[in-house]
Amino acid sequence: MSILFEPLEIRGVRLENRIVIPPMASMTCTKTGLPTADTLETYMPLAGCGAGLAMIEHHAVIPEGRTRLRQLLMDRDEILPYQKDLASLFSGRNMPALIQLNHAGSFIVDEDLLENGWIPKGPSPIRHPRSNLFIMPTGLSTDEISAIPKMFADAANRAVRAGYPGVEIHAAHGYLLGQFLSPMTNRRSDSYGGCVRNRARLIFEVHEAVRDAVGCDPVVAVRLGMADTLPDKDPSGQTIEDARWVAGEFASRGLDLLDLSGNMCGFDGQGEAWFAPYCRTVKDAAGKTPVVCTGGIKTYETALRLLDRHESDLVGVGRALKTDPNLVRTWKKQQ
Repeated sequence: MSILFEPLEIRGVRLENRIVIPPMASMTCTKTGLPTADTLETYMPLAGCGAGLAMIEHHAVIPEGRTRLRQLLMDRDEILPYQKDLASLFSGRNMPALIQLNHAGSFIVDEDLLENGWIPKGPSPIRHPRSNLFIMPTGLSTDEISAIPKMFADAANRAVRAGYPGVEIHAAHGYLLGQFLSPMTNRRSDSYGGCVRNRARLIFEVHEAVRDAVGCDPVVAVRLGMADTLPDKDPSGQTIEDARWVAGEFASRGLDLLDLSGNMCGFDGQGEAWFAPYCRTVKDAAGKTPVVCTGGIKTYETALRLLDRHESDLVGVGRALKTDPNLVRTWKKQQ
């Protein structure tokens, strides 16, 4: 059997193979963040595609934490009946699915969110380098920062109550936790700024709060933005050495799964498996924590090579699976 189709167990949750559906925003929810029939229709083919694990698109932990107006929310108990319908799509097909939890911070995409003079907040009053809107955020106070872990913890608790076997904390792609990690957006001089230990402090606090909230059984994963530039670019901002340190620290804290992508550079690159060089070095630092490599993985040969070379333990296959939900079954025949 190909290693791609070997099972893997993470905190008692069995994955039938090493293929992961990464989170992909669908923008199918209501303006109040509730899943709709269109949301269920979007995920139905993926729930039946045969992947080992699914990561469901980012859910804002509070309304002020959205990046788009039509972004799913996990902020109140009203959402539970709707989310139970979405969770059952996957559980009914024996595919574990984790909900991704996020806070956009200063990364606002939809101008409609800026109503009534509302101004987003980030680590420092610095314009977000990935936003096309001319917004100058305000800096978060230490009291406001101290409230953020509970926002994630409450949302994680709701996700588990809705029927998901765990959650993924979004600390990539330039959103709030990634903003704290990046020197491009974090110019703080207190205990949340400066060295990588301080810039990563909030991420660890969120992880600890989420684990306490959901208890021992659910899976808690982190999507980590490894650097602010792609592997073929000159280093700038957050570096891969920063990510190595964070990965090693998470390994000592018992993180269940480390899902790797870019930070301020986003998730797009050139060719195939563009984050593989970064994943290899971060996996070396992550110890026994399973690592997912995502980013332009399109073919069976590429996916298998990543696993055979121990560059990752799982592979994220997004757009290729969305285009062809039968891809996993096709790859299985290629063993």
